Amino acid sequence: MIAVLSLENVLAWAAQVSVLIGMGAILPAVFRIRHPRWHLAYFYALLFSCFVLPFVQPWRHPVSSGTAWQPGHAESALLASSAPAVAGAVQWTRVLGWIAFAGMAVRLCWFLAGLWRIRRYRTAASPLRWLPESVRRAQSLTNRAAVICVSVNDIGPAAAGLLRPTVILPQSFFSLEQDAQCAIACHELLHVKRNDWIMTVLEELIGACLWFHPAVWWLLGQTRLAREQVVDAEVVRLTAAPDPYIDALLMMSNAHPDRVLQAAPLFLQQRHLIQRLRCLVMDGPISTLRLISSYASMSVVLAALACLVSTSFPLMGRPQIAETLLPEQSFPQIPAAPAISQRTPSVERVFRVGGGVTAPTLIKRVDPEYPDRAREALTQGTVVVQGIVQSDGALTVTGILRNLDPELDRNALDAMTQWRFEPGRLRGTPVPVEIDIEVHFNLKPREGTPKAFRAIPSSFRLGSSYAKD
Repeated sequence: MIAVLSLENVLAWAAQVSVLIGMGAILPAVFRIRHPRWHLAYFYALLFSCFVLPFVQPWRHPVSSGTAWQPGHAESALLASSAPAVAGAVQWTRVLGWIAFAGMAVRLCWFLAGLWRIRRYRTAASPLRWLPESVRRAQSLTNRAAVICVSVNDIGPAAAGLLRPTVILPQSFFSLEQDAQCAIACHELLHVKRNDWIMTVLEELIGACLWFHPAVWWLLGQTRLAREQVVDAEVVRLTAAPDPYIDALLMMSNAHPDRVLQAAPLFLQQRHLIQRLRCLVMDGPISTLRLISSYASMSVVLAALACLVSTSFPLMGRPQIAETLLPEQSFPQIPAAPAISQRTPSVERVFRVGGGVTAPTLIKRVDPEYPDRAREALTQGTVVVQGIVQSDGALTVTGILRNLDPELDRNALDAMTQWRFEPGRLRGTPVPVEIDIEVHFNLKPREGTPKAFRAIPSSFRLGSSYAKD
């Protein structure tokens, strides 16, 4: 698997999240702790950890072995044998990817349709010009105002909108007692004050993108329940009348809100009714010390579990290739290349004359050939060559610093490959030394030599010569 975003990684992440959310659901029952506000923060932290888990865990990088050289026929056979399996895996991955994308697109379209229906309900609803006393009291208790509308379709209660928040009330709202009306209005205004509409929209988007993961859907349902329980507790605290609020929940349980209103915080979701009533009736106050110790212990357990699942279901990164050499006899013998005038420099460290490094001494010289064509053309001058005198006395040409004539250059290089030196030394040990060599082609050679030349180490002053007398 080369791609980081692959089917295998998605399945591994889904397994990690399933284990993490499953343990997160069990721990509150084990510790016998449930506080609405702390539980909401606990579930948000659990949801956030599921998304950051791929970025904080170490990824495994499989090591695949390769060869320095492989015959063409063997490589073709290997690719041909693995091609059907790779093609099948890629095809299934593509099919599952398109299925996931199609499901995501359907869920997003359903969500957008819900937003459009909410907008239609808000437009069709009739704003209240004169607010009832119960609604004015709710605005005073919550210190928050909003546009109060009455739905002609008996939709609500629900709160929606950010810049212009609106509370939609059903017609049956006015048949309730004053205390129940105040409690319901407080509930919706608290949603507006807390900006819960934004969180509801974000949760719907997360659910649409991860529609294939039931554990994520369960976790999103728990965040909605915990948020409603937080608002329930705040309503009871503000009104100091839990009985009318419980009566309002029971009376609204016969309502059937439109499912497209899931993008808005609803006063009642029937599947959460029993848990909300139990929290209001049975749950008592819990000490802060117990809350801190319990939720801290649960966080430690979940952190340890995250480390365990990251090793049990690892995410795989790009493979690292370890190059291996096949046995020498498994390869066909390749004939050696003919000798050339330029040799590859040694991998040893190359020194320059000075700082304790002595200059090489020429002990064997072969004169370059001066062809008749160059003499007849009156071609003369100097070829400057850069080379390295190796620790064994051989000369390795590394480049031509000054050209003269292609044929004369080639003759100079051919002759210099046969030269031998007493190598330069560093504290008595032979070491490679870089030098510059001038080879002169003169029509009138100097006295005593058929062809003049000078070998100049790079650190010598210009004019130093190794020419024999």
